[in-house]
Amino acid sequence: MLDTHHPEESVRSSAGQIDGVEALRALAVTWVVMFHYFVVRDAAAGDPWNAWVAATGPASVVVRNGPLGVDLFFIITGFLLVMPWARSALEGLPPPSARHFLVRRVRRIVPAYYVQLLLLLGVFLPLLQGVQHAWAERGFIAYNAVAHATFLHYTTPLSSASLSLNGALWSLTLEAQFYLLLPLLAPLFVRAPVAWAVALGALACLWRWLALNDLGGLVAIEMALGNRWAVPEEAIRHLLHTQLPGYLGHFAAGMAMGLAWWRHRGHVPSRLEESLRWLAAAAGLAALYWLHGLGGGALLGSVGWWLVSLAGLAALVFACVGGGPITRAVVVHRPLLFVGRASYSIYLYHLPLLLAWNHFRILDGSAWSLPCYLALVVAAGWTSYRLVERPFLRRADILARL
Repeated sequence: MLDTHHPEESVRSSAGQIDGVEALRALAVTWVVMFHYFVVRDAAAGDPWNAWVAATGPASVVVRNGPLGVDLFFIITGFLLVMPWARSALEGLPPPSARHFLVRRVRRIVPAYYVQLLLLLGVFLPLLQGVQHAWAERGFIAYNAVAHATFLHYTTPLSSASLSLNGALWSLTLEAQFYLLLPLLAPLFVRAPVAWAVALGALACLWRWLALNDLGGLVAIEMALGNRWAVPEEAIRHLLHTQLPGYLGHFAAGMAMGLAWWRHRGHVPSRLEESLRWLAAAAGLAALYWLHGLGGGALLGSVGWWLVSLAGLAALVFACVGGGPITRAVVVHRPLLFVGRASYSIYLYHLPLLLAWNHFRILDGSAWSLPCYLALVVAAGWTSYRLVERPFLRRADILARL
């Protein structure tokens, strides 16, 4: 019997695991991890991998644009989370319960995040910055603890850097805000997806332009909050530029593809259809390389740069969720699926572990540094996934059937 009281769970049961999405998660988190390794691993380490990347043009372009992995995560989030509403609209079922949706999101995101936060404040902070520093800054740290616990840390310069210990956490503020917005937005989106996708994309473009060129009053407030560190206006504008409104186009692109996927689920694309999808993905990746490696972004300006980047990543997602033989041959491999399942926890821990790796000068100058660091990060992520994420998800699954 189909469960209409908890449609978010029944969608998961009906859709099953989409291997292409797991592979994309693995790609996204690997991209981010590699970017941070080659940026944060300091020159004093004499890392031969850093030297090779710096001397290799294509590798350097790919690695230094690792933040696009976060953009990819946002598209994937929109793709997956719109499906309960897509199913309800297309099959004439009652709309999903916002309460049950949010409870499931809390169980999915919060436990692993809170465990990481406890380790960040209780272990990494005194280890990397010293107990005396932590005590002297106890008020500031307490504020950061509250801001992070409530997912508000990326709203002001007081906490946006996550105590210089885990700046990667910025994206979780946007994810949490999107979860709160989705029960209001999704019913409208599934009724008129094209109109709402265009509207959200236009809003994102407008916000990005305003963040860089206007919003003087808001910039002044944020600069006053960051006065202690003399945060420059450019940094404040970047902070505003990367708030949720600036990424609504990413979530909308994912939602549009999620709705299309649900409408055509079970359809096995022909070899020609799948080939065309992968040609579009190749064109998207070529566009990304032109933008970020050959100076194309300077020609298009900030809005054009953003739109082409989004289109390129969306084309990649569209190809990877195709489900045909080419997709299985290209992306559906056990190592990718393994990393994809633990990608959230890998994302949570990779940066503080890297800072500790630097702090203790582990394998400086050795070619073993990168593979050993990656092994440590994957092990930490998989441990968190098995011991924290999965138990809470299983409990949510049990409750969803009561």
